[in-house]
Amino acid sequence: MNAVNLIPRENRRRGSDLSVSPPTLALLGGLVVALVAAVLYVTAANTVTTRKSELAQVSAGVAGWTAAANSYASFVQAAKRQSQELTDVRQLASARFPWSDLLGQIGGLMPRAAALSSLQATTTGAAGGSATSSASLPGVQLTGCAASQSVVAQTMVQLRHVSGVSDVTLSASTDSSSGAAASGSTSQGSSGGCPFPVQFQLSLTIGSSPTTATAASGGTSTTSTPATSATTAAPVAAQ
Repeated sequence: MNAVNLIPRENRRRGSDLSVSPPTLALLGGLVVALVAAVLYVTAANTVTTRKSELAQVSAGVAGWTAAANSYASFVQAAKRQSQELTDVRQLASARFPWSDLLGQIGGLMPRAAALSSLQATTTGAAGGSATSSASLPGVQLTGCAASQSVVAQTMVQLRHVSGVSDVTLSASTDSSSGAAASGSTSQGSSGGCPFPVQFQLSLTIGSSPTTATAASGGTSTTSTPATSATTAAPVAAQ
């Protein structure tokens, strides 16, 4: 079978003469480049918009969490303040000396033939105010009178039974009726209205607290306290 060209002869020459000029090719190339650039620009713009939206969401989340944290700041401060107050209370409780127990035992152990005219107790805080040192113990000085020197000795023996007392020292003992002194001190006279002739001065060394109960659980640390003293002017009657 032979191929037959059905196109008229005059049209065949016109179709073969068709060609594209260089300006047309340049225009087509420019359009393609512009199209590609437009697609890239739109894609980049969409990406930037998406990133901005995500950043806005993250910023809003951060602001929300910050507001929530600030709302709990007052509770945190209150908890810290309560903890500090509890620590201070424990320190004060552990540093408190049971004066009532000490005075009660002294009054209960005094012989009937002796009386006290004054009692002076002084406590001094720990050196340097160390928070880990134990509470300082007082020194107690007693002034009183007794019916005789033997009663003074009996008073010293009795006061050794006070809980926490490690030593009893006789500072002076003077019989005002005879003027004989048991120590190197001068005669004190019947000071304080004591009814007995023998005047004495005793010092108690406190080695531990009169009570074994602790003031607060875990409150072993104390703060330094200034020196204080207490003096009883009226005689303490013997029990």
